Amino acid sequence: MNTLYKFFFAAILLASSTSCESFLDREPLAQVTNDSYFNSETNANSAAIGMYRTMTSSFTYGQTMVIVPEFSAGHVSHAAIFPEYENFKTHDVTATNPWIANAWQGIYATINAANNIIAQVAEMPENTISEEKRAQFIGEAKFVRALNYFFLVRAFGRVPLKLTATTEDEDVAIPQSEPVAIYEQLVKDLTESVTQLPETHETTEATKGRATKAAAQSLLAKVYLYQASITNDYTLAASTAAEIINSESFQLVDNFGSIWSTENTAESIFELQFDDQTTNTLASVSNDNASMLFYVKDASIQALFEEGDKRQDFSIFQGSNDRYYMGKFPNATPPSQNLPIIRLAEILLIHAEAEARASNSISDAAFNSLQKVLTRAGVPKEKGDFTSVDNFVTFVQEEKERELLFEGETWFDFCRTGLALEKYETLDSENGFVYPLPTQQIRLNPELVQNPGY
Repeated sequence: MNTLYKFFFAAILLASSTSCESFLDREPLAQVTNDSYFNSETNANSAAIGMYRTMTSSFTYGQTMVIVPEFSAGHVSHAAIFPEYENFKTHDVTATNPWIANAWQGIYATINAANNIIAQVAEMPENTISEEKRAQFIGEAKFVRALNYFFLVRAFGRVPLKLTATTEDEDVAIPQSEPVAIYEQLVKDLTESVTQLPETHETTEATKGRATKAAAQSLLAKVYLYQASITNDYTLAASTAAEIINSESFQLVDNFGSIWSTENTAESIFELQFDDQTTNTLASVSNDNASMLFYVKDASIQALFEEGDKRQDFSIFQGSNDRYYMGKFPNATPPSQNLPIIRLAEILLIHAEAEARASNSISDAAFNSLQKVLTRAGVPKEKGDFTSVDNFVTFVQEEKERELLFEGETWFDFCRTGLALEKYETLDSENGFVYPLPTQQIRLNPELVQNPGY
């Protein structure tokens, strides 16, 4: 069997067998086969929790999926100036770069865990699981699969779209799918999960840390925004984001810094849960301490903010060795802080852009969504400050950079509209909008074709 997919097949059992506190508590799965495991609602729930755990790996949201795009966006540097990181900053990434290989492997492990749940839970006998829980676990898996494929399609473009759990004897050498097909699948997964997921779980921690109807709707709004780069139809992104906003289920917190200094705030829609046992690798190495690896590139990142912007001092601070550091990773001892993945401020900015594009005007609705984020930051604008839809959209994108700084979004967002070519002197072609496919994956799967320019 393909070595990579052996790792995928084992990932769900491995992830589900590690114990930790809070809603991640579950029974160990040692010496249990995959075929016999899905025989109770309790075990199905453990498998779902294990799926979330795969996303805490340093190969995925625990580090790589956040910090690598931040290098590409020119926001950060490495303490040892390791070329495998710095090459992202100069847009000179090679197919042998270990971090694209790590991300690819880690993400597909999570996808396989999701595929396994979708297949196995659907086949569980009626007397082993309620229909409500069956729908929930499948909906959670579809959300997680969509979240991870969304990263892959933005990072690599054409990737294998595998929707079934890997078995021991299958041929896993499958070709890449076009982004059009991948986005269609993301929309399908998320629209189905919206109907399957609950509005809340049993605790606030679980509601924020597991997929909910609102989390699926919010990710769908974001997917629609990126899909519109292909279809040029922004109406679905605008209406889906508006539905989240108008529900009033989430509120911008008054204190911007509290999003990271506390956990599961009213602004958070989906937040990856870490604790003293399941630690956040990125938080442990992004602080002004002896373990520091990543820091803010230089004072030019502070200059992204205008005078009086309340986000500046929290997002970036000057520490030892005349370096600037990321304020969004304050809890390093232990590195137990959560990672907000989807929050209301981003949905407001998605709505602002999509509504303006859909209506071809700087409508009150579009401006008001932007203004809410600006007002919280202490830098409100006047509608008349914007002279055209294009001017407004560019400002919204630049505002997303300030609001979502060090959250792994700016690079993908600038590439989405082509603004990256204006922002980065070392980027000279749209080929650079995606990373090369890892060399080792091309060797394992002869169906893969390298991205142009690599």
